[in-house]
Amino acid sequence: MEEETLRKMAVEQYLRGKPSICIYQEMGRSKKWFFKWLKRYQTGQDDWYKDQPRAPLQKPAQIDETERQRIISIRKRLESESFAQIGVSAIKWELSKLGLSFPSDRTINRILKTEGLVKKNFVSTQRSRISVLH
Repeated sequence: MEEETLRKMAVEQYLRGKPSICIYQEMGRSKKWFFKWLKRYQTGQDDWYKDQPRAPLQKPAQIDETERQRIISIRKRLESESFAQIGVSAIKWELSKLGLSFPSDRTINRILKTEGLVKKNFVSTQRSRISVLH
């Protein structure tokens, strides 16, 4: 039986006075399932029986393109300077000097990684090779 028809049938039986426990047990559904659809029915919406999208309406973690480009340009500028730190802390420091707010460390790292700006540390790579040899 189609899911939407089953939902409508369950609510109709309830409205006719059938006990809720009998309805969901006979339909092989859970108590939670039944009361979810009863609650949706009680909202008064015409399409209460239809599935609703589960994706969030907004993506709060999504960063503004201007901010993204600013982080990339700071990283590239820092890389071009001799002996400059180029990590997240250095980028955040540069943004704070400009009086700008900055996203989380994870967000900055994600931006750098998607742009191909994260490079393996040469020293740690060499250490791992040496430890394998010994």
